[in-house]
Amino acid sequence: MTYDEDFLKQYPTKEKSFLEISKEFLDKLEEDQGERFEEAGVKMAERIMEDEVVYAVGTGGHTYMPALDMVHRAGALAPVSATLDVSTSPFAGGTRSIRLERVEGYFRKLMEYFKIGEDDVVFIFNNIGVNAACVDACLECNERGAYTIGVSSRAWQEEIPEDHPTRHSSKKNMMDIVDLHIDDYNPVNDSVQKKEGLRTPVSPISSVTYAYIIRRIEEEAIDYMLENDFEPPVFWSGNIPGGMEKNSKLENELFYKIKIL
Repeated sequence: MTYDEDFLKQYPTKEKSFLEISKEFLDKLEEDQGERFEEAGVKMAERIMEDEVVYAVGTGGHTYMPALDMVHRAGALAPVSATLDVSTSPFAGGTRSIRLERVEGYFRKLMEYFKIGEDDVVFIFNNIGVNAACVDACLECNERGAYTIGVSSRAWQEEIPEDHPTRHSSKKNMMDIVDLHIDDYNPVNDSVQKKEGLRTPVSPISSVTYAYIIRRIEEEAIDYMLENDFEPPVFWSGNIPGGMEKNSKLENELFYKIKIL
């Protein structure tokens, strides 16, 4: 196995608090993926400095969380377009989402609808990195000439059997088909704690790791812009005096560039 098996085999555990576990995962991410955060941040910054938007794709279930957290967020970069689709999100029902993210062809059409094109920078999120939604999104974006940054778990992709019904019919892994892959260190089963008297593990860690990954990439992008004398287009909080007025200029500039602003 090419991921850090020794690190992940500690989990799930009943010896540590969720706070302790979260700190360990964030330290691990920074140690092993820090250079990739920087690389992704530079690609994001360069595209924004060309007066273009970048795209964030959540491919079913709770992988919508990082995509949502990148858009129209106070303190975050404004030129980010999320390819939101309610039908494949938990908003339409978790069981429905699970079924639709395994339907091949759907996310190809979604990428077509959002007009992903040549030289676009596209972030694609999916914990397990093998289902139809994420593989189709990656393949479609690649074929359209976009630069793809995939965030998913190498452990899941290496451990899920090739004949598992979760997999895309091509048997491809996200990590093998994107231009840049960031390992989110999501352990198989996601949950990282054991509780006495409960058979199933609890406490999914991906909510914590996803939040850290996107903030670190944004940090690198903003630093790169500042180093190149470019003012980062960052949203203010609309809940502070003057915040709405500050944001209106950005919103007007982006209104016809982002389908769902």
